[in-house]
Amino acid sequence: MKLSNKIVLCISIPMLFALVISSVIELSILQSNTSKRVVDEIEKNLDDLNIAISQAPSFSALDKELVLSNLVKDLATRPYVATAEIYDGDGNSIALSGSLPSPSSLALLPFFDAKPELNKNISHSTFDGLLVVTFDNGEILSIFPSIFIKNAIIFAVLNIIICFLVSKLMRVSQLPIDEVVNKLNDINSHNFTSPELILPSKEHEQLSITVNTLSSTLASRFDELTRQSELFKKEASKDALTGLSNRGAFERHMRALLNENATSQEKELIVVRLAQLASINTKLGMVPGDNYVKAITNILMEETKNNSSIRFVFRLSGGDFALISEPMEKPTRDLVLTNISTQCASVTPLRDGTKATWIGVTRFTGSMTMQQVMESVDSALIASMKTQSGWKLASDIAHVHSNSQWRERLNHIVSQQYADIMIQPIMDIERNIPAYYETSGRFKDKKTNDIIPMSQLIPASERLDLIPQVDKLVTNIVFKKMEVTSQQVAINLSITSIANRDFREWLVKELAQRENLCPRLSFEIEDAALIQHREYTELLCRQLIRLGCRITVEHFGDNFASLSGLRVIQPQFVKLSGRLTQGIHTNKDNQLFVSSLISIAKNLNIKVIAEMVETEAESIALTKLGVEHQQGYYFAKPALWNVY
Repeated sequence: MKLSNKIVLCISIPMLFALVISSVIELSILQSNTSKRVVDEIEKNLDDLNIAISQAPSFSALDKELVLSNLVKDLATRPYVATAEIYDGDGNSIALSGSLPSPSSLALLPFFDAKPELNKNISHSTFDGLLVVTFDNGEILSIFPSIFIKNAIIFAVLNIIICFLVSKLMRVSQLPIDEVVNKLNDINSHNFTSPELILPSKEHEQLSITVNTLSSTLASRFDELTRQSELFKKEASKDALTGLSNRGAFERHMRALLNENATSQEKELIVVRLAQLASINTKLGMVPGDNYVKAITNILMEETKNNSSIRFVFRLSGGDFALISEPMEKPTRDLVLTNISTQCASVTPLRDGTKATWIGVTRFTGSMTMQQVMESVDSALIASMKTQSGWKLASDIAHVHSNSQWRERLNHIVSQQYADIMIQPIMDIERNIPAYYETSGRFKDKKTNDIIPMSQLIPASERLDLIPQVDKLVTNIVFKKMEVTSQQVAINLSITSIANRDFREWLVKELAQRENLCPRLSFEIEDAALIQHREYTELLCRQLIRLGCRITVEHFGDNFASLSGLRVIQPQFVKLSGRLTQGIHTNKDNQLFVSSLISIAKNLNIKVIAEMVETEAESIALTKLGVEHQQGYYFAKPALWNVY
C-alpha cells in the first residue's frame, strides 16, 4: 500500500468515528430541545386552560370530563407527542388520547415522559390528578437520516480535501527522493560526472551532502581502480619472469588468426617444451629453474631476430613456449629447430644426457579451430619424444593414431582406479600451521611406468572429454584417504567437470553420503569457471557450501569479470594468481594491484591465499600486504600422501 493511502486511511478512520459520534450527539441534543419545547407548550396550554376555568362560574362532572378529554386530545395532536393521559388522585386513568408508536421506530432512543400535576397549573379544586404526556421518539428518529447524510457529506468533502492535500504533499516530498534515486542510479552506472545533488529543503540538506560525498568518493576510487585495471591489463599479457607475451596473449592472437574473416594463408605454430625444467626445479631449486627459463627466452628471442619468418614468441606455461611463423621450407625449418635444440641443451644445468627440449610443429589456416590446431601440435609434441632429433611435424604423423593412443592411456588410468595423491600445505602464516592441504593426482604411463606430465595429460583429457572421469577418480581416492586421517584437504575441480551435469550430480550425491568429511573438505575452482560456466559453477558451489564444504577460487586477479561471481557464492578463500606473487617484493605495480585485490576480498569477508611463494622475501612482502595464507616451495614441495 502506498504511503499516501496509509496516511489517508489513518486520518479517515478517526473521522468516520467522529461522524457517527457527532450524529448521535446531535440527535441527543435535538431530543432534549424537543422535549423542553413540548413541555413548555403543555404548561402554557394548562395555564390557558386554568384562565378559562377560573372565569367559569361552576363545573359539573360532565363538564370536567369533557374538558379533560379535549385537553388530552389537543395534546395528542401536538408534534412529537405519542399519547396524553390523565390519572385521578387514586392513580386511575380518566382520560386518554393517542397511541404508542411501533417499537422498531424507537431502536435508538427510549420513551421519555412529561408528568405535570394538574393542581399545580389549574387552581380549580375539582381538577386534581396527574397529566402524563409520552413523547413520540419515532418522529425525532425520522430526522436522524438527514442529520447523518449531512454529516456524511461533510465527512466526504473533508476526506476528498485531505486526500488531495496528502497527495500533493507526497508529490512534493517525493521530488527530493526522486532526485536522490536518480543520483544513485548515475553512481550505479558509474556516471560520476552528473551535477551535484542540491535539495531545496533544509531537512534534506544532510542527505544531499551524504550522497554527493558518496559520489565523490566512489568516483575517486573508480578512477583509481580503472587506472590499476588498465595497468594490470597491460601487464596481464606479459609473463612476469620472462617478459614475453603469456598464454592469454597467445590465445587472443590465435583467435584473431583463426576467425572466420581471417585469410586462408598458412602459418606455422612451433611449441618448445622444456623436458628438464621439472627436474631442475626439484633437484636444484626454483632459482636455477628460473634462470634456465630466462636463458631459453634469450635463445628464442635471438632466433626471431635472425629469422624473419618467426614473428611472435609466447610463454604458454612453466616449460612451454610457442612461436608463430610464416611457412618455412624444410631445410630452413630443420636448421631453425636444430639451432633451438642445440642452444637449449647448452644452457641446461643438468648434464644427465637426457633430451633438453621436445618440439612440435604444425601448420594451420584461418579455417581451422583452436582445438584442431592445439590437438595437432600436441600430437606432434608427443611424437617428438620418440625421435632422435627431438622434433616432429604434425603432418608427418597419424593424427587419429595419436588420439587413440591418448584414449588408451587415459582409459587405462581410469580403469585402474588408482593414482598417487600429492599434497602441498596452504600455510596459516599467523599460526604457522597448515590451514589445509591441496591435493593433486599423479598418474603413470601404462607401458613405461613413467609419470605422465600434467601439461600433457590435462589437454589430452580435455580433448577426449575424459576430464570428469579423471576428476572422479582423484576425488574418490581422496575420500578414501580422508576416512583414515584427520587432515583438512582440498580437491581441484576442472572447468570441464563443473560444466558436466553427471559429474555435478555424482559429486553432490557422494558428499551427501559422506557428511562427516564435508567440514574438512575444500574444493578449488578456477575463476574462469565463473565466467565460462557461471550458472553451473554458482549452483555447484551453493550445493557444496550447503553440505558444509569450503570453496577456494583460484587464479584470483586473472579475470575481473569473475568478481561479481564471488559476491554470489561467497567462497571461504581466494587464491591469488601466481604471476602476481612471484617477485612481488620488487614489483611495485603488482604490490599495488594485489593490495586492491586483498581489499576487495576482505570487504567480501573472504580470506586470501598467495600461491607460488618461493622465497622468504616474497613471503614477507605478501604478509605485509595482509595475505594471511601462503603456499609454495618456500614452505614445502608437493609430497606423496601416505596414509595407508
